Amino acid sequence: MAPKPFRAIIVGGGVGGLTLANILEQLDIDYVLLESYRDFSPQAGASIAMMPGGQRILEQLGCKQAFVEGVPSLDTTTPTVQGKPIFIFRGYNENMIKRTGHGVAFNDRQVLLRVLHDNVKDKSKLLLNKHVAKVTTTDAGAAVETKEGDVFEGDIIVGVDGIRSTVREEMWRIASKASPGYFPKDEWKRVPIEFKCLFGICRSHKRIPTGSVVTGISRGHSYLILSGPESKLYYFLFVKLPKPITADKTPRYSTEDAKALAEDHRHDAIIDDCTFGQIFDNSISFGMTPIHEHVFEKWHYGRVITLGDAAHKPNPISGHGGNGAIESVAELANQLKRRLDSLSPGARLSAEDVGSVFRDTQTVRFERAKTFVQFSHDQQDFNAPSGALGFLGIRVAPWLLSEEIMTELQLHLAVDAVRIEALPVPFHPHYIPWTDELPAKPIKHSWVPRAVVALVLLGLTYAAGYGITGVKTVPESFLGHPFRDFYTGQQGIDNLLDLLTRVFSLVVGSPSLENRLQVIYFLAILTPMVLIWMVEAHRRGNLQSILGRLVIWPSIYAVGYQIFSIARVGPIYFLATMFAGRKDMYYRQSSRVVDQDVARALLPAVSLAFVLPTICMLLPLWGAPAAWLDFMTFWQVAPVLVGPLTSFLASVIRSARLAGDKTAAAAVAATEDYAAAHGGTTVVGSVGHDELYRNIDLPHLLTAYTAAFYSAAAMHVAVAVYVLASPDASLRGVFLNLPCWPWSDGAATWSADAASTAEVAIVIFRWDFVVYAATLLVWCLHTVAEMRRVGYVRTADAWKAAVAVAASFVLVGPGAMYAATWYWREKAIASQSKMEEGEAKKVR
Repeated sequence: MAPKPFRAIIVGGGVGGLTLANILEQLDIDYVLLESYRDFSPQAGASIAMMPGGQRILEQLGCKQAFVEGVPSLDTTTPTVQGKPIFIFRGYNENMIKRTGHGVAFNDRQVLLRVLHDNVKDKSKLLLNKHVAKVTTTDAGAAVETKEGDVFEGDIIVGVDGIRSTVREEMWRIASKASPGYFPKDEWKRVPIEFKCLFGICRSHKRIPTGSVVTGISRGHSYLILSGPESKLYYFLFVKLPKPITADKTPRYSTEDAKALAEDHRHDAIIDDCTFGQIFDNSISFGMTPIHEHVFEKWHYGRVITLGDAAHKPNPISGHGGNGAIESVAELANQLKRRLDSLSPGARLSAEDVGSVFRDTQTVRFERAKTFVQFSHDQQDFNAPSGALGFLGIRVAPWLLSEEIMTELQLHLAVDAVRIEALPVPFHPHYIPWTDELPAKPIKHSWVPRAVVALVLLGLTYAAGYGITGVKTVPESFLGHPFRDFYTGQQGIDNLLDLLTRVFSLVVGSPSLENRLQVIYFLAILTPMVLIWMVEAHRRGNLQSILGRLVIWPSIYAVGYQIFSIARVGPIYFLATMFAGRKDMYYRQSSRVVDQDVARALLPAVSLAFVLPTICMLLPLWGAPAAWLDFMTFWQVAPVLVGPLTSFLASVIRSARLAGDKTAAAAVAATEDYAAAHGGTTVVGSVGHDELYRNIDLPHLLTAYTAAFYSAAAMHVAVAVYVLASPDASLRGVFLNLPCWPWSDGAATWSADAASTAEVAIVIFRWDFVVYAATLLVWCLHTVAEMRRVGYVRTADAWKAAVAVAASFVLVGPGAMYAATWYWREKAIASQSKMEEGEAKKVR
């Protein structure tokens, strides 16, 4: 007798169950689905959100279009307090579609159930009025007995039957007898309920136009109102319970309970003069339910597994409940398909095989499910604050939030979604890659590598100027010429410029060839740093993130390293960058982008404000000491001028561009008009900014990095060749002649107090070079490691890049190494864009 084919028993005909039925049918895996209701798509007054991850799976199954048809794009989100908008966020759905290929769609839950049901070809496997009475399992199989007297046999049982899961109860019962202690004791009694929710569908309201989302923020309760298809609104009123309860005390609410709660909140202002009473009075359907929030510790036992709300139940305010169920059943199907395909002909899944499939499914989904639940909980806490501190956070939100932050709130959840591996994924242009599209699997974030890098950077900061506290005296003249006694008329600034000029004169005008070569080399290779720090200051991700603002003030860092030395300020800058970049948002393609006009302005601004003054200061003007001193003085402020000059040139370029580009000018004007039309309410985000997704800045940035690389590399090679060919200089004498090395023989006898002022100044400059070079090497290697961590390069490619970094440090110098690393990083991030089918967005 031929062995029976594999068969799955699905319990629950909701979103998760019907999705799994569709997947198994298309993978040619046998199943039967048992639903206790009399209808697969009852009208329960509920809506459902499909996020990008859920939509991608629905599209794989051929169900997306039928679900989103007629659904308005939700592009305007308005949080309100007592009906007054605190800010307006525009362009959310448009941005999500451009970034992931899919947006967010709200529709009746009934519609999604109907679409999923209609998409199943063999409906004989979808059975109604089947109430589970008992579950039994053996090493060879599993069975479900129904209250109607039916027995269904199969290989596995999948319980997607909701938070009050009968399958989960049966699984616990079986385990309590066969494996006492396998499941946590009384876990059901630890499932928290902090809120109750009145939800419904109503006719539209003039104050909530199509495409709008309104979130009402109040003490102890909150609202979520969304426009839907066919001039409908979906509404949710979340009310915090007097005190939290647990699932074993789950209340059941009647229609009268829902009406009473609505009456209590009838006069709550939603937005402007729209009240909740007006919304509720126009209801088409409504209901009320307690809100469970929990991820169960173990989802499976033997041949039984629970998924969806039966395993992980978030607060519905975030719209991730249905999406989580869809992802979980998709991952189960992936694991199941993989294991079935590995069997030899005629073989069946053993109990060990089933256990492995279930374990791998939970491993993939567990942390993500916890993230959904925590994200939803935090969102509810923000919308229904219980104290003054919460309201303070709401009030300052408009000054802290940005388009990137608002989009990232959902984007970081979207891109990690699973897909059905055995089914094709229809292509949509999208700027941000899904995690499963990356060259390598991202590595889970760990604080240890960053802590090590941070300690090294702190150590380098400490090492800067080892053994030196400052210069005792400064020269009174330079080549017989007196120093200026007037610079700006501001005494504090003049004193600082005078001190810096006198110290620089000791080094730049040193009679020692080795000293002059070291200074020429060191100052010349600062160009890549000045350029890259200016790029980072204009990154979209840094400008639009709270922590990123730590690195958007290059002029302040420039003042710092001119006064305190680059050896001390450089590591601090990179520490700030590492702290700002600890979130994956820092590496998003949209965060990488620099304003196209700024990108065009960077190279000329750095060349005019920094490179040219550096060249002038390094000219050997032995016969013109006054001019030479003026060049030295001007160089002290040169790094500070790069930022203002960049902004000025960018504004000139922008004005010229908009004058010739009526479409771009109209988009800017439309954004300004929209903000003006909303009475001063802060408007976050915009629409129609396609340039963000076209990498317009990239060629200009790559050109700037290339110029910085070749200039620094040429200086490195030229100095190295000159020194090797000169009998009066040595590489050690130029770069490493430090009598105060802590481990050198000179450290025991050398003293800054006993040394001459000129000697101390030279040692300070050498320390600057050594620490700066070491800092850049550490940072570039850290950058390579981070690119591997986020999955943008494969492990082998990361090792090649690390070797290239180390080699370039020696062959072309630390400045060129820094520029080359940033060139590589820029291209690696930009190339992950999927704006063209079959390949990453072209990088020219």
